[in-house]
Amino acid sequence: MIKNRSLPPEPTGASRGMACGRVRLDEWRNGFKATIGLALLLGVASACSDKPEASSKALAIINGKEITASEFDLRWSQIPDYARKTFAGPEGRKKFLEELITHELLLQEAKKRGFDRDRPFLERVERFRERSLLERLRVEEVDAQVKVNREEVKAYYATNAANYTTPEELRVSHILVKTQEEALDLKKRLDQGEDFAALARKVSLDLSTRYKGGDLGFIKKGQTMPQIEKALLTLKVGGISQPVATSFGYHVIKLVDRASGAPLSFEDAKDQVREELLNEKRRKRYEDFVASLRAKAKLRVADVPMAASEIPVTGPAAATP
Repeated sequence: MIKNRSLPPEPTGASRGMACGRVRLDEWRNGFKATIGLALLLGVASACSDKPEASSKALAIINGKEITASEFDLRWSQIPDYARKTFAGPEGRKKFLEELITHELLLQEAKKRGFDRDRPFLERVERFRERSLLERLRVEEVDAQVKVNREEVKAYYATNAANYTTPEELRVSHILVKTQEEALDLKKRLDQGEDFAALARKVSLDLSTRYKGGDLGFIKKGQTMPQIEKALLTLKVGGISQPVATSFGYHVIKLVDRASGAPLSFEDAKDQVREELLNEKRRKRYEDFVASLRAKAKLRVADVPMAASEIPVTGPAAATP
């Protein structure tokens, strides 16, 4: 086990891609969610908010439906922070009014087509209503009733300190080549005893690690591409993977070392401990609350009928000789 280690240099090229692939994917997903959130903002705001007070000034009239100044101000106040710069300044406010007009036109068209009377739509609305009611009940009867103090957190940490450590780190080396055939040949040569670092210096296309024998340094879970991480999970220390395909080419990976996580101090772990303790208390509060409702309810439960696929098939009775 390697205990004293320095941080590896800033990765570049393929090694940077391996380390940052997951981060880039998360950034893309977050950006996508932000775009969808902005597109849905107008509809969600109208569904979840009280109606604005009437205003004598109509900023727009769409087929007889007014958008008043007070309604505009209410919707404006509900723009999330990430979207505010899109509608900044006088021109931005005009743009936002155009968004409201577009929203109203689309809403009127949907109603004209009878979508608001469509049974699947009404069922979705009812499911949304039920989820909203259950969410409010959960907040009032569970979340708002559960508290933890510092002494409870410290006691919980003392009992479960072994569970709080820094993430495990893996020291990894790799050789990057262009084709699967090259990677398979490398794997064969390595299995026959050739030195990994020497081969990396000779053939690896990743120039940032090539002259270090392919050494990527220590990495943590989530810091590399999913396919690389999946391959690492199958390896023991000293093990060498089958070729792994990524957008950079084909990698042959070696797990050089595995460093267990170090214990976290109370100060470093307290937020995680507090959240876990809260979750335990919430779960207990929820179970007790449901039990109390069942105890007070007039409840009758019938046997659940078997599904057709679960009913045993009985063959014809054997003929009597």
